[in-house]
Amino acid sequence: MKAIITITLLANTLLAASISGVVDIKGEVPKGVLYVFAKKFSGMPMPLAVKRIENPKYPYKFTLSDTDKMMKNIPFTGPFKVVARISPSGSATDKSGIEISTTAPVEDGEKDLKLILKKN
Repeated sequence: MKAIITITLLANTLLAASISGVVDIKGEVPKGVLYVFAKKFSGMPMPLAVKRIENPKYPYKFTLSDTDKMMKNIPFTGPFKVVARISPSGSATDKSGIEISTTAPVEDGEKDLKLILKKN
């Protein structure tokens, strides 16, 4: 019986949604914490999944998946809006840094996202 459970868990893990890509900087690299998060493309404003990266090295490769969820009871399924933000204070709510987000819906399984942060 254990073998069947293990195979089922492995299959569910392989089928789990994920999105990945690269965050890069154009120009001078600002100081701060990099946040990469995914929200529902239309709907709730709260991020579904988030990564917090202190002292990032650019280009930074990221993957967001079920393991990065903020609310365990909400499924990590697209379409998504993906956002990269540098927070000078390190706080997730600090919007004083630079930010970029996707403008078109990002579907489950996307692997080639490119988010370029730049100062105005």
